[in-house]
Amino acid sequence: MDKKSIADYWTEHAPYKECCNKEIARRTLEPSVPTLIDKYFHKGDKVLEVGCGLGYDTSYMRSKGINVTAIDLSPTNAKIAGGICMDAENLWFKDGFFDKVFSFGVLHHTPNTQKAVNEIHRVLKVGGEAVIMIYHKGYAYWYLMMTWQGMNDYDHTPLSKMYSKSEAIKLFKCFSKVDLTVMPFEGNKKVAKFFYRHPKLCKMFGSFLVIHATK
Repeated sequence: MDKKSIADYWTEHAPYKECCNKEIARRTLEPSVPTLIDKYFHKGDKVLEVGCGLGYDTSYMRSKGINVTAIDLSPTNAKIAGGICMDAENLWFKDGFFDKVFSFGVLHHTPNTQKAVNEIHRVLKVGGEAVIMIYHKGYAYWYLMMTWQGMNDYDHTPLSKMYSKSEAIKLFKCFSKVDLTVMPFEGNKKVAKFFYRHPKLCKMFGSFLVIHATK
């Protein structure tokens, strides 16, 4: 899959693009994201956001006094978010340039996810932290496997990948410390409520894998 096709797709299908109130839609369907940001990112932090989309999280972090540099593969999305058009696999920044990196639901859509993770590691200072969400091999993965559907049938994007916990640990092996948390997709309230009531099942079959990695 070529990068231009991926960029063109996300220009046309940026999350919540068609919603009347994009901010409300974002916070309703993914309410845990601001909580995640509040937990790991603080006023004055020099943060790189990889895959900013239309800038919902960019705006939220800036409102908290966080010094965010936002990038996106789509030049249109980057402009709307007040960011820079850049490929996550080929970052322009110097080694050790950022305190922290944030990327929610992006790196599983890039062809060489390992290269993107390596680039994130490179631009982080020693002791810096990355908070990354990628798709987990949860219940949707096993459903797709059992019904012989392609991985991209999960979200109908040009390219999607899912990772087990062991695969994610391997993906982030360049970091000194890696913690993993599994989350449900909160857009389906019934499924999310079920998983939050049954954390052991969520750990096994939840949809999102949140990685907190320290360089």
